Amino acid sequence: MIKKLLLITLIPFTFAFTSAPAPAPTALSHSRLLPNGETVNFTLKDNTGKNVSLSDFKGKFVVIDFWASWCAPCREELPATRKLMEDMSDNDKVVFLFVSFDRDEDLWKDKVDDEKLPGGVQLIAGESSEDLKSTFNLDGIPHYTWINS
Repeated sequence: MIKKLLLITLIPFTFAFTSAPAPAPTALSHSRLLPNGETVNFTLKDNTGKNVSLSDFKGKFVVIDFWASWCAPCREELPATRKLMEDMSDNDKVVFLFVSFDRDEDLWKDKVDDEKLPGGVQLIAGESSEDLKSTFNLDGIPHYTWINS
């Protein structure tokens, strides 16, 4: 419940400071840098079979929801996420990515169809799950992160 409240409260609050200069990328706590100094990027398949990369959203504020269809707490948080998406729908600078750690693509697609989230990009990590967990230092789901790309 506290995660939901923080998510709903903090993201709109972030946009209240649009005139403030952005800190250097190395100062962002949510930024992950590769050894060569580049920011993290990943490419995953969406629910239509198209490859989507994090870099496709350059210049956007990206909210990433790491979840799985078998994760009951993940599904319990979807109404709060849905509300946040509806509240932010007028802001074309915000993109919601839903990255699933499902291995069964058909089960994942069925759950995506069932939930009918208003907007957002649905991605499946599949075999890349462990790499993403390591990159984003995830120890469990649901997990939300945001990136000012």
